[in-house]
Amino acid sequence: MASALTPAREPQHAVLQALYDHFRSNGVWPEFDRVDRQLWRAMKIDVAQVVGDIPPTLLMTNAPRGVAPRGRDVMRLTLAGIERCDGGQDDVELFLRTLRWLARYEDTHDPEPGETTVTVNRSMVSKALRVPLRDTGRLRRLSEMLYWERWGGEGSWRAPDGDDWSVKVGRDVRHFARVKSVEGFAKATAGWLEPLSPLAVELPSEKPNVTPNEPGSYIDERVFGLVKEAQGTRWDTTKLLELLRELDDNYRAGNAYAAHALLRALLDHVPPLFGQATFTQVANNHQWGRTDSRYVKRLVAFRDQADDAMHRQITKLPCLLSMEDMPARAAVNRLLAGCAHQLA
Repeated sequence: MASALTPAREPQHAVLQALYDHFRSNGVWPEFDRVDRQLWRAMKIDVAQVVGDIPPTLLMTNAPRGVAPRGRDVMRLTLAGIERCDGGQDDVELFLRTLRWLARYEDTHDPEPGETTVTVNRSMVSKALRVPLRDTGRLRRLSEMLYWERWGGEGSWRAPDGDDWSVKVGRDVRHFARVKSVEGFAKATAGWLEPLSPLAVELPSEKPNVTPNEPGSYIDERVFGLVKEAQGTRWDTTKLLELLRELDDNYRAGNAYAAHALLRALLDHVPPLFGQATFTQVANNHQWGRTDSRYVKRLVAFRDQADDAMHRQITKLPCLLSMEDMPARAAVNRLLAGCAHQLA
């Protein structure tokens, strides 16, 4: 448990503790609205204001960087944030023990034919770490931490009820074979990621006198900024940035067929960010908020429309697709905000 906090930092600790208490009780991280109402009613704490003073090394949200969370934005603690909370040390210790075991397991087992990673499921972890399967809450919290933290995992699967799960363990878990503390985890993460040099990405020049919210813009300019900031991670964002720019340019220009094709290409490009193979799996398996889930499922339905634009052959009947048939920009930008979060 962290040392006593000064009065000036007590609201921050209250926010962290409220998030962790929900996580410990429910096995998932809460949405902003729930925690905001809880702390305002109990302590008159304005969570949106306090969150701005909590460093991202402790707390992450799925709101765009620099924007206070609202409504259904999910708020989650990092490993360091969990350690600061009463009761959090048990989850931290189990997570670090699991990483050390996963590193040993990856070192001594081969992937299945056609695979490049080894798969470990909840039962295997339960047996190896001596955590009873009946302790569903503790194992569910572990799966959440394995899902969100960066440790060399290359995908995951979870049952709809959240109790059963598995993870794909890649070679990069070797960096965490000896971690025994949050500080050691941070150093291992830095040693794994920092050697990667940023990729030089040449983007088309910006059009003059264009503002982020100008009518006719399809991709929010803040999304471009978030993706650009992610250059140098283990993901190569070159193609993603080009798809975003070309989609936005063709939407502005009113090129309906090009815009349909580019959005379809974008949907096919991003599933690995979420540990999935197809966009339908992204919609069904990733933990979106309720509203974002509806947005993303609309984009799944759009794929048939994009097929119409790209594959319908010439007939004597006119084509009926136009720019007005493109999905709402809100749906596309919420998906892209999720992509940027996965890149961060």
